[in-house]
Amino acid sequence: MNELIAEVAGGLGLFAVGMWLLTENLKALATRRLRRIAGKWTGSRFSAAAWGAVAGAATQSMTAMTFIVVSILRSGIITTREALALVLGGSVGVSVLVVIVSFDIKIVSLYVLGVAGAVFASERLSRFRPVAASFLGGSFIVLGLVLLKDAAAPLAGEPWFREILEGTGDSLALAFLAAALLTFVVQSSSAVSVFGIGLAAIGLLSVDQTIMIMYGSIFGSGAILCLLSTGLRGPSRQVAMYLVGYNALICMVLVPLLYFEIHAGVPLVKAAALGIGLELEQQLAAVYVFLCLFLLPPMLAGLGWSASALERLWPASPADALARPLYIHDHASVDIDTSVVLVDLEQRRVVKDLSGYFDAVRRGERIAPLRAGTRKLLSDIGEFLDDLHTFHPMHGVEEQNSLRNRQKLLGWMEEVLGALCEALIELDARSPLARLRTTVCESIDGVLLSLVDAMDCDDPLTWELARRLTGDRSEMMRGVRAKYLEWDPPLERVDLIHVLLITNAVEEGFFLFSKIEREYNPAAGNSDHVPRI
Repeated sequence: MNELIAEVAGGLGLFAVGMWLLTENLKALATRRLRRIAGKWTGSRFSAAAWGAVAGAATQSMTAMTFIVVSILRSGIITTREALALVLGGSVGVSVLVVIVSFDIKIVSLYVLGVAGAVFASERLSRFRPVAASFLGGSFIVLGLVLLKDAAAPLAGEPWFREILEGTGDSLALAFLAAALLTFVVQSSSAVSVFGIGLAAIGLLSVDQTIMIMYGSIFGSGAILCLLSTGLRGPSRQVAMYLVGYNALICMVLVPLLYFEIHAGVPLVKAAALGIGLELEQQLAAVYVFLCLFLLPPMLAGLGWSASALERLWPASPADALARPLYIHDHASVDIDTSVVLVDLEQRRVVKDLSGYFDAVRRGERIAPLRAGTRKLLSDIGEFLDDLHTFHPMHGVEEQNSLRNRQKLLGWMEEVLGALCEALIELDARSPLARLRTTVCESIDGVLLSLVDAMDCDDPLTWELARRLTGDRSEMMRGVRAKYLEWDPPLERVDLIHVLLITNAVEEGFFLFSKIEREYNPAAGNSDHVPRI
């Protein structure tokens, strides 16, 4: 009994660690270059589905697959329709895992584990570490599922387990519900299906029950995704809910068909699978592939309608608009002068977008989504600059250095202004610091907008005004801190902490404003200014 529990626990543990390793390292591999290549591969719904199937078979994780697709979609490289085609293909590719585990591939998995582990631990091959970690994760997933399948055999000798099965009879509804609940706990329809196939192979479950377990696992997978996607917005929510609807539709069609096949005696899915000249495990694995595949043609045909409906139900949020580059989509191979100008335009856009943080403070809204969008855009700009250095290492060196310096300043300014606005939002109208909140919000935003105006028009008078507004405010902030520290009656500790956070952020913000002014002001003596178009 202890050995059985250990095999199940170890299998689930290996599977969970493998999924985490695979997902996290594939996220690291989802670079801008990969997203750009993927954009070229998805010109039609059929090619997108085909490449999605390849990616799903390679990743064996719809979590990783969904993350990569959403990343590509949010970057504006592909449309919603193409993203949906990718995940449709991915759901088919992921089903390959069940087929693989239905064969005896334990030895192959151990070989892959050994090689990947050696590469992962080698310092000389450290540049291949993310790829090696992905293969490690894949090996853990397969070995975990093999352990789960092998654990089914000892269950045949356990009286308590046979009593449970005898108590349920041949109830297909209970098999469906049990699989859905187990999938909700394990968070993998593949693991539950493989375990069910193992039970069927030793005669503990009927073929009908095993097929219903597969259907229930698909339903449970959709339920998990629906729950996990409640906090998502825009494209991320669209892709997640499309998969939820797809899983639900599979069950709505195939569950009644199975009952019809059993009671009416009409040969359908089960008969087709059992007619394959293979072992029972492979026959049942074929059912799992079929349930992922049979709705693919009509779903591909209706992609345009589906994308339009999803965009109406879950429209893109302001944060999604912030995260999407407007100028640097696919221009890294353009000449250096054009590329430099495009990066400059994108960086100037970031400065404008930071003013939206203060609009959110005025409305009392959370700025976390806005910050996520801005950070995503800054990350894309940074990746573009890395590509620019790769493609043009010896051209426009001074301009590239200037853009990199500005990129660091913009990242620093986002951190400071984001923290400042988050502190301001925590203050309400009844707080003793309500007046400080209003003053800081309007004054900082006013200075930021003066910088934006100067950057837009490049007028010497406007730049002179911006220069005067971005002067040092250390002395002023020391006075503000002293005033609130001597407040009568004394402020509460939490309010004093807010005073320190806000005034320190204001000092740092003005320091950064002055840096930005000197970077962009043509009259500031900076010889590395980027040309405007």
